[in-house]
Amino acid sequence: MSKKRRERRRPEASHTFHFLDQYYHLILIAILSLALILKILALLSLKESIYFDYLLWDERVYHEWALKIANGTRVLSTYGFAPVPAYIMALTYKIFSPDILYIRIMNILLGVLTCHLVYLIGKEMLNRLTGLIASLIACLYKPFIFYSIVPLKTSLSVFLFALTIYIFLSVLRRYSMIKAVLLGLVIGLMLNVRPNCIIIIPFLPLLFIWNMCKDGAPVKGIAGSFLLYFAGILISVFPFVMENFRVSGELKFTTSQTGYALYIGNNLDNPDPYFRPVPFASPSPFEQGTQMIIEASRREGRRLSAKEGSYFWIRETMKIAKEQPGAFMWKICQKVLVLFNQFEAGDHYHIGFMSRFVTFFKLPFLGFWIILPFGMSGMAVNILRSRRFLFTSLILFLYGLTLVVFFTDTRFRLPMMVLLIPYTVIGVRDMISYMKDRDIKMITACISIVAVLFAIEYLPVRGTDDLTAYYNTHAIILDSKGFKDEAIKYWEESSFMNKPYSAFANLSLAGKYYGKRDRRNALSYLEKIPEDSFAASYKYEIIGDIMLGEGQIKDAISAYQRSLEINSGRREVRTKLIKIYWRVDREKAMEEYDKLEYIVSFYPKDTLATQ
Repeated sequence: MSKKRRERRRPEASHTFHFLDQYYHLILIAILSLALILKILALLSLKESIYFDYLLWDERVYHEWALKIANGTRVLSTYGFAPVPAYIMALTYKIFSPDILYIRIMNILLGVLTCHLVYLIGKEMLNRLTGLIASLIACLYKPFIFYSIVPLKTSLSVFLFALTIYIFLSVLRRYSMIKAVLLGLVIGLMLNVRPNCIIIIPFLPLLFIWNMCKDGAPVKGIAGSFLLYFAGILISVFPFVMENFRVSGELKFTTSQTGYALYIGNNLDNPDPYFRPVPFASPSPFEQGTQMIIEASRREGRRLSAKEGSYFWIRETMKIAKEQPGAFMWKICQKVLVLFNQFEAGDHYHIGFMSRFVTFFKLPFLGFWIILPFGMSGMAVNILRSRRFLFTSLILFLYGLTLVVFFTDTRFRLPMMVLLIPYTVIGVRDMISYMKDRDIKMITACISIVAVLFAIEYLPVRGTDDLTAYYNTHAIILDSKGFKDEAIKYWEESSFMNKPYSAFANLSLAGKYYGKRDRRNALSYLEKIPEDSFAASYKYEIIGDIMLGEGQIKDAISAYQRSLEINSGRREVRTKLIKIYWRVDREKAMEEYDKLEYIVSFYPKDTLATQ
């Protein structure tokens, strides 16, 4: 690097930095105020849509769980969902009232604080100007705005990840015992919000201890920092570990869903690199975890606990990788591609689809497609220039690796942006600097990295054009609000697209036509659902209902039995079968009743069936 360039990069060499030193706090306040205003405007726009007062899948789980905690009802089963958000929501309900609006407001505040943390991260990585520009980008980043106004745990997870990165960078700059404890506390909380962060936990102390060794810190100080870090983790996870132990008698540091999430994410029967339910477990978050344990127990030939069930699905995943290594690696490669794909896949919302009904999101805010290439360029060029660049790049790599191992969507990918955004500013700054210095070699390197990432973002990958889940969700909400004909229109559009989630649209349409006594149309939609679809068990349940309504008892029994062969954990189907057998064969009715009692014993006695 030339002397001229080094001087240009010194803060004191530019009048800009003198100005920032005097007025940076006012600029930052203006940026954070803009972030708050944008999020409030987004919330007001959402309020005009049908989505505002309807809770989707995970939202409803956490809301009901928080109500139980706020009312003093003890959860009677191990955690299947990360517990920290539920307890924070419960505290909010205790202080104010059990209104989901307060959770939206809390997420808005967390979103604004995240923009401030992005400033601090940028400042720690380079300087105040980098931090301010990074904070402005975070303020204008569309997914940050969107997930600040919905009652999911996403805003909390991004905030905690940003706080973890900032404290870690602060430790690198100047070590203190308080910072070591705080780092452990925050990453421990993050573990109980995003369990995939467990892979980062052992690496953070290795990195800052390496930094201390390089700086000549005494052995006693290094050992103490290591112990303080893990003490912080233990303090933050101890209440949840003890609660799990109280219920199950097992010591668990993470949720009971790790194993089945791993299996679902790598199941080769699903050709897409995104999350898709499995036929033998309900897609509903209230039942999926329990039914995965039931299926694991059925395959193992004995009753398994939640912990044993999780281990079973881990072993099943390893078995797939061993028996079909080529197909497994292809699956992994596709998941790597979608990690870098510009498609903002969501398991609840799709921002592009939502913009049809929430007009605020029609505005051209910043998106992943522009941040990723320049962010990766900034990281690649600077990775070996200092420890903070090297260490943050490793953290980003490790977090991304967990998404490839499990599955990637916008919510899970979003924490990565608190590092990619500052790297974007650094990347653009470097390119401008290289152009001024006419450094052809570095200009070519930066442009090449950006071009390659742009190309990767737009590579055709399975599943990136599938919007059927969002059409289905919109139809469900319309139907719940009495707009029956409009709901049918959206289900029909989803069915016509003929994508994986079209199966749920076909189920809904079949149910609607069956309700109208239109047997022919009901069966025609059911016939569109493949035998290996995750909706197959529900398909045979409706067929059984149709047959029973027409007095075809044997066909009804056959259909219900087929439904249970696919998913043996479905209590409502077995109850229907028992009612039929009670009229025609009391002995078989009692056999099925015994099976039902066994299945019911897996479900928790509270309503949080996934816990």
